[in-house]
Order: sequence, then structure tokens, then C-alpha cells
Amino acid sequence: MDYYRREKDQMPFREVFNHAQQFLGAVYLNHIARKWAIKEYPGQWFDTEELARVWLINRNQAVVRG
Repeated sequence: MDYYRREKDQMPFREVFNHAQQFLGAVYLNHIARKWAIKEYPGQWFDTEELARVWLINRNQAVVRG
């Protein structure tokens, strides 16, 4: 039972919003590549979560969750 609780508590996607609370995208850690990626922008890879978030914030284009 603890295994499932831990899996559920770990958010695979971390959502990023701009100052106006518009959804900019979701970042996640690709464990195989050991890099952070952006769900809505395939092909974008970053060494840290912070770099991925900064890229989305600088782009500042709202997207639809999906």
C-alpha cells in the first residue's frame, strides 16, 4: 500500500504558470535521459528543473493543458 501512496504523491509533471496565472506548460524529469523536459514542447531538454521553468516563463505563451 505504501508503494502506491508514494507513487501518487510524486507529481510526475510540475505545472508552470506566469504572473497572471496562465498555464505555460508542465515540466518533468525524464529518468532515462536524466534531463528535464517540457510536456508541451517535445525536444526541449534542460539539465535542471529551474532552467526548464525559466525557459517557459521567458517564452510566456499560454497553452492548453493536455
